[in-house]
Amino acid sequence: MKLLTRFFLISILSFSILPASAKFYFQQQEQDTTGDILDDLEVFFSRCDTVADQAKTTLIKKNGKTVSLQYALRGEDDDISGIGQQYGLKDMDGDGIKELVLFNFTGGAHCCDELYVFKYVSPGKYRYAVKTFAGDVNITPQNEIMYHFYEQYGYFFTCFACQYEDTTDTAPIPVRSILLRYDKGKLKVIPGDTELKNTINDNLGKLREQPYQEVVNTEDINFDDGLRKEFALNLAVYYFSFGKNINNTKALFDKYYTFPDAKEVWKEFREILKGIESDNDF
Repeated sequence: MKLLTRFFLISILSFSILPASAKFYFQQQEQDTTGDILDDLEVFFSRCDTVADQAKTTLIKKNGKTVSLQYALRGEDDDISGIGQQYGLKDMDGDGIKELVLFNFTGGAHCCDELYVFKYVSPGKYRYAVKTFAGDVNITPQNEIMYHFYEQYGYFFTCFACQYEDTTDTAPIPVRSILLRYDKGKLKVIPGDTELKNTINDNLGKLREQPYQEVVNTEDINFDDGLRKEFALNLAVYYFSFGKNINNTKALFDKYYTFPDAKEVWKEFREILKGIESDNDF
């Protein structure tokens, strides 16, 4: 099943702030037998080994309970159920042992996708290792997981589709995502570099120069034109890319978000950030 909404988020990324592996990935386009462009997860799972027997493949969940892969795919499991499920066997960390990778979409509006990695235990048995949630994930040919923050911050003081717009040549460069690497049962954030840090600071400096926008309450949702969300996306990438240091992230926020509602905006940003950390294994 193709999740066409992915194209929107992928298209707004800028090559200039992506690591080399991600730049390589976005230069690839593969087609199926009908000539249609395959999305990122379809390409990944097309390269996975197949599971011989769903009914005889056991998953050990995070809570220790066991279910068959067949049971999980039927949508009967409380933890793993949805639509558009894809799965396969892939050596995610290059140790010669294939993990079972499972993608699941919960079916909610604008959310949420789940990506599970189960590590090998014995023939036909795999144990829960890591999970990502609501990251509109993509997987590069190097098996790195690109996690986007747009789903999580989509309604940050604005509508989901609302985005800050700047059509000038000096507009902020969209910063939306981080790269994760699976290694021996854990997900690790690939650290940001000096170029990314400079890009985020430059973006925030340009956003700071914009006039203060009063939020308009519409059906119990506070709306601006996406300015606050643009701040939040940059700050989320900074937080995870540079050591998950909340004090440094707050200092960056205080430096650039100098508007009267700073206290309220930081509180909401922090609450969503906590949710991301709670729902994801990185």
